[in-house]
Amino acid sequence: MNLDIDLGRTWLRASLCDEAGRVQRHVRFPAVPWRQLAKAWPQLHRRLQFSRLDRLRVGATGLWSVADRAEARRLWRGWAKKIQALSDAELAHTLIFGSGPGLLIVASTGSIALARDRRGRWHRSGGWGPLLGDEGSGFWIGKSALKDPVLRRKLHLDPLGLAHAKDPVRAVAQLAPQVLRLARTDPRARRIRNEAARHLADLASEAGGNSHIPVSCWGGLFQDIAFRRTVLRLLHRQLPQAEFRLQAES
Repeated sequence: MNLDIDLGRTWLRASLCDEAGRVQRHVRFPAVPWRQLAKAWPQLHRRLQFSRLDRLRVGATGLWSVADRAEARRLWRGWAKKIQALSDAELAHTLIFGSGPGLLIVASTGSIALARDRRGRWHRSGGWGPLLGDEGSGFWIGKSALKDPVLRRKLHLDPLGLAHAKDPVRAVAQLAPQVLRLARTDPRARRIRNEAARHLADLASEAGGNSHIPVSCWGGLFQDIAFRRTVLRLLHRQLPQAEFRLQAES
């Protein structure tokens, strides 16, 4: 059996698959930092009911450097015959495009555009975290709403309480669905939604250029239909040569 773990900032999603890649069981629960994955391992074992793993593949937020990936494999040694450690964006790209070319736009707690061209070369835009970037992400949308005094009152937001939350980034990002729902009727929220969509389209354009490669979207924000349509409309303008696939949601 093989186990794929998508370890984002907000959620841990795990799928137990057979040798043919068919999902046998799937679970989701609050995320832990990748260095603390051992804390979640008993719960994964209990809920997925596996005894032996041929392959463990973990895609985690922030797991980009060679040194960190080597550390992760050491931490998880013995959990499976083969262990792969990569970023959550790379895992999502692989699940959607396999080993082929493609441009993936991720909009969840954070944001990133990740492309692999037809020569197998990787191109990345964004993904720098809440301090340096994450434009168009759930955190960015929530922070933008908090800065607007009218939206703060309308949504009954408490900036100070959010700032002192256990995980402020996650807490602020969780405001995004409220803002997107409000955007259907409120022009101030709609401006935030549209600006977030423009940021994501710009990230995609920077990573994908004018490549004739498939394009897909990933992340909880794309579950909002109006937001997804806004992003795709802008992408069609900026990447007219791209081949758009059906939306993929994490």
